[in-house]
Amino acid sequence: MKKFIATLLAVALVAVACCVFASAEDVNLTQGKTYTAVGIFTEKTETQPDYPDEGGVTLTDGVKAPAEVKYNDALWVGFNKNVSAVAEIVVDLTASSKVSKFSIETLNDTTVGIEAPTEVEFFYSADGETWTSAGKGTESGEGNVSEFALSLDSAVDANYVKVSATCSGPWLFISEFEAFGTAGSGSTDESEAVSEAESETASSAAPVESSAAASSAGTSSTPSTSDAGIVAVVVLAVVAVIGAAVVVKKRA
Repeated sequence: MKKFIATLLAVALVAVACCVFASAEDVNLTQGKTYTAVGIFTEKTETQPDYPDEGGVTLTDGVKAPAEVKYNDALWVGFNKNVSAVAEIVVDLTASSKVSKFSIETLNDTTVGIEAPTEVEFFYSADGETWTSAGKGTESGEGNVSEFALSLDSAVDANYVKVSATCSGPWLFISEFEAFGTAGSGSTDESEAVSEAESETASSAAPVESSAAASSAGTSSTPSTSDAGIVAVVVLAVVAVIGAAVVVKKRA
């Protein structure tokens, strides 16, 4: 009986630990969030079409363009070098969150002047005005579609995230800007963040809002389980497993 109870307890605690880890899994924090953008071409003429941000939601709708989708599909947003040599997208995460990875999806089609960016850099901020560089993205992918991604050794606190992509050709097409992490789990001391922002003497300018910018998105988020809780559950599970082993040994 003791053996059975110890084994059952161990299995139950290990299952709980697995559930806790699953609940803390990184999610796409930008999906469905409001953003602003610099560089989108909107000056359509009879001879020059534009490739707009459909409804101001395309860049964070969570839908990546498949490789077979052409440049004139609504999944792609066209940035033009004549509008801005550096395309920028800023996303409001609506709450201080832990961010551990950034990525954007871009298109390569040199036959129509669309080229992958020469450089992609990701930033994070507490107030949307003072930015800290998280680092530069590394290109991967096959065919016409590339992903520029950056994974961090340690997650950073952010209320806002930004990507700056340097145009290499006339056109830069982006399908999605993503930032992965844990929603609503960063520092929540807003007064401290404001104080730090005011004390800065040199900060980057806030991005210009695109004419296709979306309206405010919902602010609800699911808080994550704390690290202390995870550690406690794991410790209990290990202790239970050891106890079960001891009982089995004594019975033997």
